[in-house]
Amino acid sequence: MTVWAYARVSTRDQNPQLQLDALAASGYDELVAEKESGKRGVARSAWEALLALPKGGDTLKFWKSDRWGRSAGHVLTTVHDLRDRGITVVSLTENFDLSSKEGRFMFAVLAAAAEYELELRAERQAEGIAAAKRREATGAMLPGKKKTGRPRVIGPAELATLRRLVDDGASVTEAARTLKIGRSTAYAALARR
Repeated sequence: MTVWAYARVSTRDQNPQLQLDALAASGYDELVAEKESGKRGVARSAWEALLALPKGGDTLKFWKSDRWGRSAGHVLTTVHDLRDRGITVVSLTENFDLSSKEGRFMFAVLAAAAEYELELRAERQAEGIAAAKRREATGAMLPGKKKTGRPRVIGPAELATLRRLVDDGASVTEAARTLKIGRSTAYAALARR
């Protein structure tokens, strides 16, 4: 009987160490860790390979149920399939027993809550972007803010210097090099009036 452990973070700059430490403290025989999004449609090759490895009587441990993915339906189907194969599923942070109907219910609620939270976050982000675009279109941006998006590389003082250099006979490339900005940035700045 093998104890398998699974750890996942969503992006390359996230650190899985908290999960790895907790899994190590609980003990395991084999570890699978990956840095991959849990969004629908994203291939997670390490996860897919792991699901085929455990046999009846084995245990699959994970830090938290949201590490399995963001879709409650997918997470619940996976747990059901593992249990049908005789594999014990253990969460280190969520105290429920998946061998009981109450434990499976709690797991389903947590999986649904994780999916709901993800959808809410995406909805809020879309609403925020739409509101910023409306403010920009009407000229009613936040105080001191002229536009959405990334701030311009050169401000009014640098633009005045750029114009003076070009008016004095320097090429745009030379003026850009003097100001340590990109040539395309210099051309774009000169095009703005």
